[in-house]
Amino acid sequence: MSILSPRKWLLASSVLTGMMMTAPALAQEVSTETTTTTTTEEEVVTEVVITGSRIKGKEFTSASPVTIITAEKSTAAGLISAAEVLQGSSVANGSGQINSTFTGYVLDGGGGINTISLRGLGAQRSLVLLNGRRMPPAGVSGTVAAVDLNTLPDAVVSRYEILKDGASSIYGSDAVAGVVNVITRSNFEGLEFNATARVPEAGAGETYDFSGIWGKRVDKGHFLVSGSYSETKAVTQGDRKGFDCAEEYLYNEDGTRADLVSNLTGEYACWGSTTGGILIDDTYFRIPRDGSSAFGVPGWFGPVPFADRQLDPAIEDRVTVFSPVKRYTFFAQGEYRPEWAGGAELYTELLVNRRESEQHGIRYIFPYYDPQSPQNPFGTGSAYDIADGPARFGAYVYPYFLTKSDDSQEVDVYRGVFGARGDYKGWAWDSYLSYSKSKGEYTGDVVPKDRLFYGTGLNEDTFEFIGVCPPEAPAGCVPLNLLTPAALNDGVLTQAERDYFFLTETGKTEYEQTIFEASTTGDLFDLPAGPLGAAFGIAIRKDKINDVPGEYSRAANAWGSASAGITKGEDTLSEAYFELEAPIVNGKTFFEDLKLNFSGRYSNYDSVGDAFTYKVGLNWAIDNTFRFRATHGTSFRAPALYEMFLNAQTAYLSQRTVDPCINWGATNESGQLVKSQTIRDNCAAEGIPATYNGNGPSTLIEYSGSTSLNPEESTATNFGFALTPPDTGFKMAIDFWRIEVEDQILSTGAGVVGACYGQETYPNNGFCGLFTRDPSTNYITFIDASYRNIPSEETSGVDFTASYEKEFNFGTLAIDLDATFTKDSKTQLFPGDVVLDYNGTIADPKMVGDIQTSFKHKDWTFYWTLNYVGESTNQGYREEDGVVNLSYAPLAYNKNFTNDWTTHDVTVRYQAKTWTVNAGVINIADEEAPIISYGDNTGSPGRLGIYAWGSQYRSGYLGRQFYLRMSKSF
Repeated sequence: MSILSPRKWLLASSVLTGMMMTAPALAQEVSTETTTTTTTEEEVVTEVVITGSRIKGKEFTSASPVTIITAEKSTAAGLISAAEVLQGSSVANGSGQINSTFTGYVLDGGGGINTISLRGLGAQRSLVLLNGRRMPPAGVSGTVAAVDLNTLPDAVVSRYEILKDGASSIYGSDAVAGVVNVITRSNFEGLEFNATARVPEAGAGETYDFSGIWGKRVDKGHFLVSGSYSETKAVTQGDRKGFDCAEEYLYNEDGTRADLVSNLTGEYACWGSTTGGILIDDTYFRIPRDGSSAFGVPGWFGPVPFADRQLDPAIEDRVTVFSPVKRYTFFAQGEYRPEWAGGAELYTELLVNRRESEQHGIRYIFPYYDPQSPQNPFGTGSAYDIADGPARFGAYVYPYFLTKSDDSQEVDVYRGVFGARGDYKGWAWDSYLSYSKSKGEYTGDVVPKDRLFYGTGLNEDTFEFIGVCPPEAPAGCVPLNLLTPAALNDGVLTQAERDYFFLTETGKTEYEQTIFEASTTGDLFDLPAGPLGAAFGIAIRKDKINDVPGEYSRAANAWGSASAGITKGEDTLSEAYFELEAPIVNGKTFFEDLKLNFSGRYSNYDSVGDAFTYKVGLNWAIDNTFRFRATHGTSFRAPALYEMFLNAQTAYLSQRTVDPCINWGATNESGQLVKSQTIRDNCAAEGIPATYNGNGPSTLIEYSGSTSLNPEESTATNFGFALTPPDTGFKMAIDFWRIEVEDQILSTGAGVVGACYGQETYPNNGFCGLFTRDPSTNYITFIDASYRNIPSEETSGVDFTASYEKEFNFGTLAIDLDATFTKDSKTQLFPGDVVLDYNGTIADPKMVGDIQTSFKHKDWTFYWTLNYVGESTNQGYREEDGVVNLSYAPLAYNKNFTNDWTTHDVTVRYQAKTWTVNAGVINIADEEAPIISYGDNTGSPGRLGIYAWGSQYRSGYLGRQFYLRMSKSF
């Protein structure tokens, strides 16, 4: 099951501070060998492995745009992990990223995972390589498919290369939006220790990292070993006022605040996500907004004992906003040329990683209490005098009870690479075998459904009264009364109730990947303008998954959670590929250099059959200053294992959770209609009464994989120009890009009912065919949330990169710019349906970028980085009009937009002969993340406390941070 919807905000966005270090390495010489001219990542890399081609070429003058992020720049920016670096790059930062702020959601790969989504197309369409070879998926649950960035060996990274173009013809499946290639320090010699700390001024959220590296060059090879430990501590709602006290932030026309003022504190009232109340016959009665204890239930004249439940309960303080994580990483690599190998070099890599993460949350438990239940104060057996409220006796009641809901994960990843490479008559060859295995355990709190039903006396699946703790109940049954003052006011239960109803379960996940690949590259023959470069290769890959959920989930016995069967499956891929690069003209007027590149790949999957992808690139240097480049090609993504083999997962959600037509005629406290006019019209057209209360059996939702899925196919077009005037120190590139994905694979989830009635195309939109409503009772009986192919997703935009470097007699000045403008990001979920484009909404800004300025004087280097996130607005989306009408704030306005947002980071570096110190302040001005309002539909993009939820704003949540890194070499 995935929570990810077409709404880009549900994907969140990338870590903002990482953007600062993305600097284009303009016009560096490259080769097909992994060689550099230096032994430390701090020095300028003059030769790099070019990502995006298997043929020799120059990085910034290649047909495909590539951004290089050096370890020096990421260190200077105060970044510690690969996730911070990559998620913060401009090619990722304008769209959703899964990071540590997703602490209360069901995620592909499980909680604690950090992934990279290039161009907002999703982690599974963004390929991640380590030293040019595919990294394995890792995580927990039956939906493991993406690379967890937590598994990368941060301590030995030399640079990150990001290919901003589709590249399936070069690298195979998943390279739809682009490729990330992480390059390690291949020539390091000596012994080095590093210690890093980044501490927020406001406390909580500290990160500490310790690593050691040893490298040795011998006559016939080189060996490197490293180990690291990294820990990021949690940030909870109670750690920041902006998270703990979610004020409404409503405004009058004159700009003054229109929030309710608490009569308890005299300050603006806090509105937690857990405002109290109960439902009676599916009508919700919450604590009045003025904080009084008068319950106000129509037809009820006496006091209600649990009406004084807190609006801002203390249990919310423990909820994690940033998930804590510990990472242990061991990495080793070596190259050796034995005499018996005939000049060939043998090489190996070994990666071992453990991630320990956890999320503390809260959840509602809201079981029905039957009118016959002796625990129901509004039931037929109530102890209250019937004179207090005769109209309300015989009602179904369900309280909203708060309890903790915690999860934890422990994931071990093992990856080994064994290969050989060499040269034969001018042709370089390389072959390797890699094997990877991810083993994970995930533990979570669970409420057994059968125990809850017997403890309350009502079987919610059949809506039958079965009595409280009858003889057939599970052993040890105790009554569960959530309608007591102690339970609703303070969350207090007896120890017997806690022990019987609130348990934990553990699931286990294994994912294996085996790859064999062999390739060769060289020159075929000479053309008039130069040699015809070529590369050829074959690859075989096998993936296997085996996920065994916890016992209650497997038995469909976890209340409020999906059932989950064992997900087990495998797929095998065989491929052959080629690449040709032909020099057409060089040394002519207006044709200093003109090259044409063509690549192709044939892929055959056991699961979905075969496919052919191609790419054509044109690289035209008009002279030594101006260069035009363009590419057009296709990419391919086979269904992930879980998209095919996910065992049917079922969940039971209450009618009131899934059906927008319940009480569609209801009004709020000001007498205004609650539901949108579109929903009202469509529900009425369905023949559903305006007062329909939805009291009935829970809705069955089924999620499952499908072996009949089609593979995704995509086309990508890039064109742009580079300006590199010699002897000026100035370089610039502008690239226009467009990617369209067809047959995208997606699970639509339980929201299909709301999507059906929320569109003007009802009843003809595709969502309306994915659920069943009983015409006699109006109950939603079934929702099909299985994976399916949707028509298309399309995105386009422009990348800007520039750099300037100038040497003076007193030092060297360098300025780097990296920015991305996303023009649109369109999704069509069903043929003939409306095309959705949420680009530019909150957490999905059109423009992101950074400028980093550095000045080096002798052993000192000073850095200043400006990070920019463009404006965004929800005005006009989902009938959002910005107007809020409440009894205490008539005709008030909410803030459903964000302005341009910038932060500044200042760091300094001192490098001596054997030691280096980096120190600085991140978000030096202590800029808060943008504040948005609560009210109307503004909650649709999500708030993190009072802030817009989008991890572009990560440094705004944490505030000012102090950074120190110390390195000592021997």
